[in-house]
Amino acid sequence: MPESRLSSPQSVPPPYWRRNLRLIVLMLAVWAALTFVPSYFARGLTFDFIGWPFAFWMAAYGAPLAYLIIIAIYARVMNRADERAETTGESR
Repeated sequence: MPESRLSSPQSVPPPYWRRNLRLIVLMLAVWAALTFVPSYFARGLTFDFIGWPFAFWMAAYGAPLAYLIIIAIYARVMNRADERAETTGESR
């Protein structure tokens, strides 16, 4: 009886996907740190910055800018990984 994909043992993902998963986990950790660490210490940031509390500026401008940087880094690294996989013939 032929084996189906559902009954086959777990296989190890190709190197392309292992690198992709490591990058996703790393970016997720950076996102979590940028989201939760500053908010934990925000009460201590009591000085004003251009008439508003500094914690407000961090939440309103700093976090979205950091998220855009995370997205740009992910896109750049994955584009390079895609190019490398295409030139080496690495299976995806």
